[in-house]
Amino acid sequence: MKLKNFIFSALAIASMASFANDDKTTKINKLNQEIQTLQKGSKDKKKLPKATKQKISLLKANKTLIEKEAEINKLFSSLETVKSKSPRKVLIYSRTTGFRHGSIEIGALLLKAMGEKTGAYTAVQTEDEAMINDAELAKYDVILMLSTTRDPIASPQARAAFEKFMASDNGLVGIHAATDCHKNWPNYLEAMGGIFDGHPWNARDKVTIYNECPDHPCAKMVPQGFVIQDEIYQYKEDTHFTREKMRVLLSLDLSGPNMMKKNMKRKDNDYAVSWLRSYTGSRVFYTNLGHNDATFMNPVAMQHILTGIQYAAGDIEADATPSAKLGKFPKAVK
Repeated sequence: MKLKNFIFSALAIASMASFANDDKTTKINKLNQEIQTLQKGSKDKKKLPKATKQKISLLKANKTLIEKEAEINKLFSSLETVKSKSPRKVLIYSRTTGFRHGSIEIGALLLKAMGEKTGAYTAVQTEDEAMINDAELAKYDVILMLSTTRDPIASPQARAAFEKFMASDNGLVGIHAATDCHKNWPNYLEAMGGIFDGHPWNARDKVTIYNECPDHPCAKMVPQGFVIQDEIYQYKEDTHFTREKMRVLLSLDLSGPNMMKKNMKRKDNDYAVSWLRSYTGSRVFYTNLGHNDATFMNPVAMQHILTGIQYAAGDIEADATPSAKLGKFPKAVK
């Protein structure tokens, strides 16, 4: 592990261990004090060093876990899983070299906890590119790219290891900004299936979802017309984003309230939200959901993600036949 990642992890562990036996109120107060201490270094919170912002985000995430413990436990107990064929291990990779989403820390904590509480998998989170190598990746069934941006896997050696992993009957899961990176790496773009091209629907928007495959194991938990507040991307019209290769599960229902935006670019109105695809023998699940913290505590969204992870791991059998071959296209705009 790189020194800066080790220091960051050690500080986070030490900070939590320092009040492990305190009551709930005391824990929250101590977390608030640590957050305030870190924020005092600058009048403008936006100008804090990146490492400080990350630590504040992690402290806030731990605070949320304490404050909403009952809600989170209820969420995990409501989720359905299938029995794993063997113990599954997921590598959550959340390195960012561009914009960093504030939901990464809470997302990583809840994704790890979801695997443990449901028994579907165990997870390790890292932002250390050195872990993307043949020997390390051999320990995992799935790589989960959590809102990675710009070039989180940059070295030729790491990219070669990633491609070897994908050629060996494994799984890839992308959450939110996993499509907003590696624009100079065609094999990654082909695996993930889309390239970010703006977000007409921002974090404050409530979007209406069209379930294109209501009987599909990876989509049946999403009610038709499901509404969620989250930031939704549009994707470039290119050879990577195509229904000839992807099984689109969820897309936007543009007939929903306030769904038409002035900066929409696609002439075909194809605004996919989640999809599956097969790539060099491996299983890929991607969902655009996950910009907002609240998405990682939404029962429908988390069941969707859990099922996608189990599909990528090889525990759920699901049809990834491309949408075009099945005659499935975006819902017409009325």
